[in-house]
Amino acid sequence: MKKIFWIIFVFALQSNLVLSQINFTRDTSVKIIENNLVLENAWNGGINSSQFSEIDLNLDGIKDIIVFDRCGNKLSPYINNNGNFVYSPQYRNFFPKIENWILIDDYDCDGRNDIFTYSTAGIAVYRNNSSSVLSFILSDSLLTNTTSGQHIYVSPIDIPAITDVDSDGDLDILTFEIAGGFVHYFKNMSIENYNNCDYLEYSFSDGCWGDFYEGLNTYTLNCSNCQCTPIINGNLTKETKHAGSSLMAIDVDGDNDKDLILGDVSFNNLNLLINGGDNQNALITSVDTAFPKNNINTIPADIHIFPAAYFIDVTNDGVKDLIVTSNMQNNSENFESCWLYENSGSNILPDFNFVQKDFIQGTGLDFGENAHPTFYDHNEDGLLDLFVGNYGYHLANGTPISKIAYYQNTGTIQDPEFSLITDDFEGISNINLNTNLNTPALNLFPTFGDLNGDGEKDLVIGDSDGKIHLFVNNGGNFSINTPNLGNIDVGYFATPQIADVNRDGLQDLIIGNKKGTISYFENTGTQIMPNFDLEFQNWGGIDIDSLYIQNGYSSPKLIDISGEYYLFSGSYSGKIYMYNNIDGNLSGIFTELNYLNSNVWEGEKISIAVSDINNDNQVDLIIGNQCGGLAYFKGDSSISNFISDHRYFKVFPNPSSERIYIDNKKKETVFIYDSTGRLVIVSKNNNIDISNLQVGTYFIKISERKSQFIKQ
Repeated sequence: MKKIFWIIFVFALQSNLVLSQINFTRDTSVKIIENNLVLENAWNGGINSSQFSEIDLNLDGIKDIIVFDRCGNKLSPYINNNGNFVYSPQYRNFFPKIENWILIDDYDCDGRNDIFTYSTAGIAVYRNNSSSVLSFILSDSLLTNTTSGQHIYVSPIDIPAITDVDSDGDLDILTFEIAGGFVHYFKNMSIENYNNCDYLEYSFSDGCWGDFYEGLNTYTLNCSNCQCTPIINGNLTKETKHAGSSLMAIDVDGDNDKDLILGDVSFNNLNLLINGGDNQNALITSVDTAFPKNNINTIPADIHIFPAAYFIDVTNDGVKDLIVTSNMQNNSENFESCWLYENSGSNILPDFNFVQKDFIQGTGLDFGENAHPTFYDHNEDGLLDLFVGNYGYHLANGTPISKIAYYQNTGTIQDPEFSLITDDFEGISNINLNTNLNTPALNLFPTFGDLNGDGEKDLVIGDSDGKIHLFVNNGGNFSINTPNLGNIDVGYFATPQIADVNRDGLQDLIIGNKKGTISYFENTGTQIMPNFDLEFQNWGGIDIDSLYIQNGYSSPKLIDISGEYYLFSGSYSGKIYMYNNIDGNLSGIFTELNYLNSNVWEGEKISIAVSDINNDNQVDLIIGNQCGGLAYFKGDSSISNFISDHRYFKVFPNPSSERIYIDNKKKETVFIYDSTGRLVIVSKNNNIDISNLQVGTYFIKISERKSQFIKQ
């Protein structure tokens, strides 16, 4: 039977579509492979300064966990699936807005864990009133001390202890006073007054619970009646202001009273304060500064800065384990900062044994602090690969190290998957791009585009000093060509994109910055020798997040949708901004659109990559955030989010059974895929033999242009 090769130009048929809404659906199914292992929670958005609590999310009677990150105020739920914790972001929408800290426990004794969280230098409480689905209702917007009528103070950088201190069945509160040093004890009077747990009536009970004073990671004991002279660094001194501490109260020695595990903002160790009194009259009698090493034979907690402890069951054996993390919002060790100690003892006489430093953290993509994703087909197989820059990895000792990771798309044109090739592309972390200090740059923000007219895309990197740097592509190898390209300086945190903004065939630059504006540098040179002297500041009248904060951290992406330019931008607040009215209005004010659906939020200080990575002609979105992770949202096929490129290329004869000819004078790579997404032909020729192809539907791609053909 005679074979017929028939080309259908799909995008020409779509050119009249009107963009009504940009809609995305979260997708956690795309595989990420590192060291031949599939990351179980690849798209969890990263973990830096985390707080762990347990709660039944899906109401199946099994405790799941939530991880709240002070970095970006991002809450991440995980379902307990036979002891494996599976990232389940759909439960995030059931929670109220959380800031600074969250502790979850059952205050009304109904078997459902409730929320205690920060509110205006105090504590708000949300009652879990779930029935068929998870649900919370505000019980108290600011817990009050009934003794004084004032609210119970909690510093925004502290974590209080919320537990049954006196063993009467309701939850009490231990927190540092406003000046710091002494722990205040607020007793819940619900049992005493009502003989049940339903109420949140707190009475001031003790101004120096345990009769101790905390200085700078030092402790003065026997402070009866809150009278003592603190010892700071071995010297008697006056009381000092409280800097920040984390508290957790559990019974470590099995004597039916609460001991205290305390972390300090300026130090890396946890302190165990043994309660030698009882559950009615606490008295701290000794301090172990290497907890949990000296309590049971294991290694001590050693968190880079500001450790905090959490007591929850994560090994699925019914016994609560110890998780130690950093409570520091910024500058924490952000790659191995979730230490797990398994409890082989009991809840009242624990035996903590060290297991790992990256619990949950190691199951997801994590680029330290700030992730900056972009797409580029590095190996020229027609599939978009993933590149991710970052502000840096904060290691335990030393300054941040900024890198660019390269994940090759090892999937198909319809089903992408990404495999780690290197976490330090071209060794850029060791190149002294900061020519003033002769040191590597921080906050590497990559973009790709052909700046010398050789048909190969070059690499431009923005940095934290507002400069950009050009790496020229030499047959797939990139080498530094021009540090401080064009002496461009946009202030701080340059976030560049290479794009033909004015559609004149020359590659221009648009660059976001810390302030939140965007600069447009028109290429007034040639394809071979670009010139970016002409700058349009505050391009489009854009000032990201200006209604909320001073610095918006704009990160622009200019995308052609249905023949019209749309500008997306990340922001400090986590909102994704979108603009149109760009074509023919490059010196005017762009129109801000509110088309993005509300479920697209991944924490604060976000950067975005926008492209069609599954060949469905829809805008797909990858979001990088301050916590160093990524989230993937695919375009919703029910909405017209078509990416298009209207540059025309001729294919003839049409139909054909043996051979096709393509107007490909630039010798661009032609990719042909079968209906399963398998690559079947790669060529840079004008004349392509298709005689060996089977009958069926195929996809053809040249550069960013996509079409379909049917072979009969």
